[in-house]
Amino acid sequence: MTREKPFFSIVIPTYERPEDLTKCLISLSRKNQAEAPTYEIIVTDDSRTNESKKLVERDFPNVFWGKGKQNGPAGNRNAGVDRAIGEWIVFIDDDCIAENNYLMAYEHAIKANPGTLIFEGKISADRERKTWAEGCPQNTHGGMFWTSNLCVKKDLFLKLGSLDEQFRVAYEDVEFAYRIAQNKLITRFVPEAAVIHPWRSLKGKKNWKQKNYEIESLLLFLEKHPDSVKEYGNPKIFLKNILRMLTSDIYFCVFKLKARGLDELTRQLWVSIRIFIKLLNKRING
Repeated sequence: MTREKPFFSIVIPTYERPEDLTKCLISLSRKNQAEAPTYEIIVTDDSRTNESKKLVERDFPNVFWGKGKQNGPAGNRNAGVDRAIGEWIVFIDDDCIAENNYLMAYEHAIKANPGTLIFEGKISADRERKTWAEGCPQNTHGGMFWTSNLCVKKDLFLKLGSLDEQFRVAYEDVEFAYRIAQNKLITRFVPEAAVIHPWRSLKGKKNWKQKNYEIESLLLFLEKHPDSVKEYGNPKIFLKNILRMLTSDIYFCVFKLKARGLDELTRQLWVSIRIFIKLLNKRING
């Protein structure tokens, strides 16, 4: 069956979160996005079970489901783009809830800014932070380019080389943002295109990221972009991070969060110290 080309292709990567995916898909329904132009929704699934597939087929017959590449978030999103036929790609995470008229906000921004091919939407947390051992990719003022809420002209996304699947755990957003900056592309932040993102645990089975992923991802990034060393590989940056962690971060964790997640803050501090030492040795030894 021939699919009519929509204005937006919404790509939702998912991994074993059918309940969250349900809320996300409801928020993107035509009822909640009544003023939006034509759009398709593509769920790209890296799950080991069939729960999300069954959910989509049972409750969301107008949503396209497809298997991901099983090689991390970058590959999963790229798999969705490979299936997309829309003029614009909208990336949103499976645990995000789009505000009403979310897509209309992107459409208005696109029409008001001809020549701009990349738009960031607002990402807000669903509540106040309760523990240091949880994370949320908030983007309330722009400049982050998180793929939890990003709108990109499809032709440009492919021209830039898509997301780099070498980054199997993290830094795929950072690396894509770096390429945007290197190409001096005009971007715009659209606060009206807003989503709510929950805090996620950084510990236990709910956190699928392997140990030392921060160090490995950074070193891979610096290897790919040696010209970025001054900005991303400068030991002074991590020294400042270490000093911040030992002062304001510890204060916030102990007195505001009542020491909840202090062990995670300690782990992050140790990771920053290790990165600082590695980068310092790299600089000394050439």
